[in-house]
Amino acid sequence: MVTDRVALGKIGKAHGVQGAFRVWPYADDLERFAALKRVTLSRGARTAAANVLSVQIAAGFVILRTDAVQTPEDVQIWLGGDVEIEAAERVALPEGRYFHDQILGLTVVTPDGRAVGAIVEIIDGTANDIYVCRDGDREFMIPAVDVFIKSIDLKTRRMVIDPIPGLLD
Repeated sequence: MVTDRVALGKIGKAHGVQGAFRVWPYADDLERFAALKRVTLSRGARTAAANVLSVQIAAGFVILRTDAVQTPEDVQIWLGGDVEIEAAERVALPEGRYFHDQILGLTVVTPDGRAVGAIVEIIDGTANDIYVCRDGDREFMIPAVDVFIKSIDLKTRRMVIDPIPGLLD
């Protein structure tokens, strides 16, 4: 389903008895949540627009209360879903930084133009993300570091990588 929304985090278990719930952010900027006024809760085909009532920043996650969720039982409906915002409302990133949805689907090539595949998944790593690149049955794990990623062009939807020996074998 194509939307004009982007996911900020995954909805976790209920927190307290007033419908607050944990959100596990997809990015490292937890303070981003403090400025939220409206969000969309999404799980599968189900969505609900919601006003943000409160935000608490915790250790590695956010506790969010909205007017769309009133009880811990209501949280169960959304468990595992996403908290989304309108794409136009997301923060600007510094040059050279990208949102996951901008990277997913990029065509990956080597500096000499050899096609490697397309980015199909991003694994959040401790030190850095890992881009999962697939070409048919072949799959490659590309560390998201400058040593390997030479350029990303969102207009042409291309990523140029400089693989070390063995990375594409």
